[in-house]
Amino acid sequence: MRPPAEAIGALALIVTAIAFVIFLGVEAALLYSAWRFRASRVPGLAPQITGNRTLEIVWTGIPLLILVVVFVLMTGTMREIGTSVAGGSTPAQMKVLAVGAQWWWEYRYPTSGGDVIVANELHIPVNTPVDVDLETADVVHSFWVPEISGKTDMIPGKTNHLRLYAAHTGTYSGQCAEFCGVEHAWMRITVVADAQGDFDRWLQAQARPRGDASAGAQGEKVFMSNLCVSCHAIRGTDAKGEAGPDLTHVGGRTTLGAGVLTNTPQNMRAWLADPQKYKPGSLMPRVPLSDADLDALVTYLEGLK
Repeated sequence: MRPPAEAIGALALIVTAIAFVIFLGVEAALLYSAWRFRASRVPGLAPQITGNRTLEIVWTGIPLLILVVVFVLMTGTMREIGTSVAGGSTPAQMKVLAVGAQWWWEYRYPTSGGDVIVANELHIPVNTPVDVDLETADVVHSFWVPEISGKTDMIPGKTNHLRLYAAHTGTYSGQCAEFCGVEHAWMRITVVADAQGDFDRWLQAQARPRGDASAGAQGEKVFMSNLCVSCHAIRGTDAKGEAGPDLTHVGGRTTLGAGVLTNTPQNMRAWLADPQKYKPGSLMPRVPLSDADLDALVTYLEGLK
């Protein structure tokens, strides 16, 4: 099984090679014709060119044969891509629910202990077929990570399905591919393909409630006494909000705001101070906090690994 991008890349290389051979053949034919039929071969007279039925058949048949070969290769690649996207007869080894919302992503991993909920960064094990159920919380979105999947829309009231497959470890970038509002461009997708052991450890860590918050106790008080608690959930606390991303392990994520900022303490502070500056139109309001409360909240959230 290959990711769709690898299948398309292989087809592109083959077609490029065929085109290069055709180019060499045409150039050789032109050079030969220029030499064979040059006027100097018959001094004072233009060469008389007579028809050659065999040559005409050959020059007609070769392009037709090339088109047939390219057509067969193309349909085979399309079938392979369709199978990899839909899963075909190959059973998935893992399932994930992806929910698109303006303008961020929620991912749910079903486990024996209940769903493990994360936001904006999807982790999968490498060399593992992963089936993703696609839903939307509001308008039409579209899930597309070109290197490891096809593109599938997320339609209100409907669950669509997509197969992910990463042949190599690493981080794969994608994008919501259906215009979904003013911040559509900042609805980035990040898929991290881990070795199986690394993925298992990551999932176990994500399943745990928030860790020791003693170092950020003041920040937790700020979080629980403001609007934050109404929109976000932090497992292990009384915060049960569902309007925004789950923040149980927000400190371990690489970006903020679904890709709008790199996750650093400085950027976390700037984001909390005025999210509308970086993502106008997002549902996260500007919460008026003192500098001391803002610093405490940053310390708390960055400590949630």
